[in-house]
Amino acid sequence: MTRVLVIGAGHNGLIAAIHLARAGLDVEVLEHGPHPGGASSSVEATLPGFVHDHCAGFNPMTVVSEAMVELELERHGVEWVNPPIPVAYPLPDGTAIALARDLDATAASLNAAAAGSGDAWRALITHLAPHATSLVRSVVHELPPVAPPARAVLALRRDMIEVTRRFIGSVEAFGLEVFDGATRPTAWLASSAMHSGLPPTAAASGAFGFLLQLIGHTYGWPYPRGGQGRIAEALLGMLGDAGGRVRCDAHVERILVRRRRVCGVRLTGGEEVGADAVVSTVSARPLWAMLPDDALPHRLMRRLEKWRYSTAAFKLDYALSAPVPWTAPEAREAGCVQVAGELDELARAADQGTRGEVPDVPSLIIGQHTVHDPTRAPEGRHTLYVYSHVPSRLEEAQCEQVVERVEAQIERFAPGWRDHILARSVRPPDQTERENPSLVGGDLAGGSYELDQQIVFRPAPEMCRYRTPLRGLYVAGASIHPGGAVQGTSGRGAARALLRDQRLRPWRRV
Repeated sequence: MTRVLVIGAGHNGLIAAIHLARAGLDVEVLEHGPHPGGASSSVEATLPGFVHDHCAGFNPMTVVSEAMVELELERHGVEWVNPPIPVAYPLPDGTAIALARDLDATAASLNAAAAGSGDAWRALITHLAPHATSLVRSVVHELPPVAPPARAVLALRRDMIEVTRRFIGSVEAFGLEVFDGATRPTAWLASSAMHSGLPPTAAASGAFGFLLQLIGHTYGWPYPRGGQGRIAEALLGMLGDAGGRVRCDAHVERILVRRRRVCGVRLTGGEEVGADAVVSTVSARPLWAMLPDDALPHRLMRRLEKWRYSTAAFKLDYALSAPVPWTAPEAREAGCVQVAGELDELARAADQGTRGEVPDVPSLIIGQHTVHDPTRAPEGRHTLYVYSHVPSRLEEAQCEQVVERVEAQIERFAPGWRDHILARSVRPPDQTERENPSLVGGDLAGGSYELDQQIVFRPAPEMCRYRTPLRGLYVAGASIHPGGAVQGTSGRGAARALLRDQRLRPWRRV
């Protein structure tokens, strides 16, 4: 029986292991941390009974991705919470623009911010919503993504050229064009691109911002009742049923190579574990550090070594005695609140973070899960999930500065919210990397999403389809196409690549 080791028990590692175990292979997942789940986990970070999502907080890509949908998480205990208002974007004058699942409500909110902008948005979404699944799956499908884009092209024809043009441009340009120069609706659109870590002026940020909004209308931005850890629990149950195993506190220090093929791994402490194949889900630079110098061609080793990471996520979790008292009523009902202010403020914060400066007025992604999921906190209490993009290396004084500025930014849009704080947990970028070495510099995306690190260049043409030139070594995770988010494509892709190689060479080990 072929023995496979999977490095990393995040969702990609678990999905790869499930497919391999179901195919009859002997599979063991090696996890650095004390618990499986990786970035798809939940913790009691503040007080007992308060459940906080560790990294991922929302799952718009999960409910669209074929790799996740086919696993039928709902049959394994995952119950989705799907707020009617996935996202609210509060403005300095006390109003807000809402991304509601209802298109008419969204259009009304946009029209209130800038006359005519809601009508323009309604026309665009009405035209593209029937093709939302094909458009999104064109981005998150394994390479080459043949069927989803073919369906979109056949349906949209000449309009697909226009969609592609907007996707590869900046989200700021996308918004200013659609909204006829109106900056507040453009800031609302650009705020969803903040999840990628790209500045609103960056190429390809248009696709990130728009697709997340499109999913909001067609699928919502759901999240699991009880926390992200429910997804990991469901995947662990499937893996156990298939005969796979997970071993925690097992840090892989080296991938072992003999006669130009993988033969196992060495753990911290010196233990060697043999295998016929290895699936790595760690990001590019830690993978480079695990490999012998001559394991891959020089250009690939250098590509992994020099892989460029993005700004870091500075994470704060709060236990609250009451919901955040947002001035704008739409924000009080939203699952996610994206806080950045006017368009120039959003752009300035992104530029400062990219240049290595702590933003003066940080942009924030805020999750108020307990507004719609009371199971995450004691009765009458609430959690608050907050992160901001900052430079990856911060001094202690700078960390204190970030906390002060984040809390002041929330206070700006929700006066008096500090009075509700019962406890706070702060996780700066260096702590994130210590807890999960794959998240280099606290970058949750596994590397910058700039165009030179996208599609076939994520991380390199020879590796973007989940196998490497080194026989027996397969790759998945956020540094591999299509990148981060809980969408599982690369985990499934790595398993498929391994199984395909085994079928092509049944007389040899993979």
